[in-house]
Amino acid sequence: MKQPIPRILFALTMAFLWVLLSSPNVPVFAEQNEIVQLRKKLAELENRVKVLETLLEECHQARLSESTTQFGWQNKKNWRSLKVGMNASQVLAVLGAPVKVIKGVNTLWYYPNLYGGFVSFDEKGKLTAWNEP
Repeated sequence: MKQPIPRILFALTMAFLWVLLSSPNVPVFAEQNEIVQLRKKLAELENRVKVLETLLEECHQARLSESTTQFGWQNKKNWRSLKVGMNASQVLAVLGAPVKVIKGVNTLWYYPNLYGGFVSFDEKGKLTAWNEP
């Protein structure tokens, strides 16, 4: 009679281990699986962020180039990007060449428009004022 008890004990131990290891709630296997899934998700998100940052930079560069090159003095954005203290070459890059230049104590650059677009430079060649058309 001593032999059936170890067989029953062995069978119960094996059944318990089988249930324990086949259960999806086993912490070790579940945590490893979750870690793998989280790493995959993190890699996907990092790639998406890189793509979005690239698109954002492209949009930013397109906006900058559009405001400084497209239509010169005819583009209101260009006039509104002027800043007091800019030199003549910076203004020229933003607005383009003036139609008329009057030199004196202050230098005035005129741009053709019914509303009188002009920029004014001081004796040091720094932008002091402007009137957008």
